[in-house]
Parts: sequence; structure tokens; C-alpha cells
Amino acid sequence: MALWSNTDGDAGKPKYLSDADKAITFGMDATEITAGGDNITSVAVVNAGARYLEAPAVTFSGGAGSSAAATATIAGGVVTAVTITNTGTGYTSVPTVAIAIPRRTIPTTGITIATDTIAYTAHGLSAGDAVKYFHGGGTAATGLTNNTTYYVIASGLTANAFKVSATDGGTAVDISGTGNNAQYFELATAVATIQATAVADQGYGAGSGIAATHAGWVRRTVGTGGRAGRVFTETLVAMGSMSSDASDDTVLPDA
Repeated sequence: MALWSNTDGDAGKPKYLSDADKAITFGMDATEITAGGDNITSVAVVNAGARYLEAPAVTFSGGAGSSAAATATIAGGVVTAVTITNTGTGYTSVPTVAIAIPRRTIPTTGITIATDTIAYTAHGLSAGDAVKYFHGGGTAATGLTNNTTYYVIASGLTANAFKVSATDGGTAVDISGTGNNAQYFELATAVATIQATAVADQGYGAGSGIAATHAGWVRRTVGTGGRAGRVFTETLVAMGSMSSDASDDTVLPDA
């Protein structure tokens, strides 16, 4: 009987593995054994953070490579996953991953200059919270200064709106211009506890340190907790050759 099937809903994967094991099992051909070691193929969330209402930007630095890109997914105020959208090239070591600090993006329609009020539905801010204003590359709201810390005040504070002051507990900043749609407030209170963190994983292949040694069905597991980001592999069936890569090119790139 065949070890795998094209008709069981998991075409190209070993037939008798559990669904969970099939999700992390890949067919590695001979080309993939020596290629892809300069790619970034996945990112594991280490600290989910807190107070996220917008999916944060994910950036990579170091590792001598370029072009790696990823997007974050949030739910319930925390980062639940980071998905690679570009594996990049030229990485000789694993780069550092940075997940942006929680922010509240404020379009021009969110600022009411008559009352100096800033609207954001269910913003989750409290009086005394420090927030840093950024113009986002456009014209700053008149009265606010780019890359400057302000404080949420009790005056005018509702579930869906707030005002800011230059000092904690001070008077509201007089806002006379609405700025632009890319401006935002970055949360600046207890950043170390609310900012999510993650680690990247390099691809298989020469120079990666985690290259497979033989073509075949390879099960790949990413550690969690104290072993977050560490990759473990197990060759399930060793073969002299393999012509199909089972559409696994994100995790096991051909080049």
C-alpha cells in the first residue's frame, strides 16, 4: 500500500501521519538540501505583548541579508502570529526581529479642533498614560510635535475619545490643525511589558546550521518557551532522490 496518497486531502504528504504531524512534514528534494540557507522562513512569537488594537509592523535587522518581510496577526489585544511574506536573501545569520509598539492611528477626521479632542473607538487609554505622537511622514497636527511624548488627561476622556497634555495632569494641548491620515500615538507607558517580541528562523541549506542530510520526508518542529525559535528536524523516510517538493517552498526554499 502506498505510503502517501493524492486523494486523502493531504496530497504529497505521508498518508499515515496524524493531521498535526502532516502540517509540519515536508517533502525535501535533493535541490533543497543545499539551497535556501540564506532565507528567513518563519518567526516565532516569544512575548505576545498587550494593548494591541492594530496589527503592528514587523521589521528585520542584522544577519547580513536583506528583503525579509512579515506581517503580524493580533487577537484579544495580543500578537498571535507572525507570517513571513518575503523570505529575503543573503542572510549569513539569523536577523533580529522587531515588532512595533502598540499604537493608535488617528485620521484627520479623528481630531476635533473645537474641543481639542482625539477620537479612537475603544482606545483603551487611561488618564496618566504616556503616548508619543508621530506625524507618520505627513503634516503634523498643529499644536502637536512629532516624536514627542504627551499624557492622556481626565478631561474629555471617554471610551472613544481622549485629550492630551504636555505634562501629566496638565491642561489639554490646543490643537488647531487636523494633520494627516498616517499620524499616530504610540503607547509609551510600560513599553517593556506591552511590546511583543519574536525570534526568526533561517531556512534549510548550506551554511544554515540546520541543513538536512538526505532527501526524504522531513518533520520540522519549532520550539516554544525557553526553546522558542529553535528548530528540530527528523527525517521520516530517507531516499536517494525525490523529484517533488510538495509545495513547501516557504519553509524549504529551492534557492
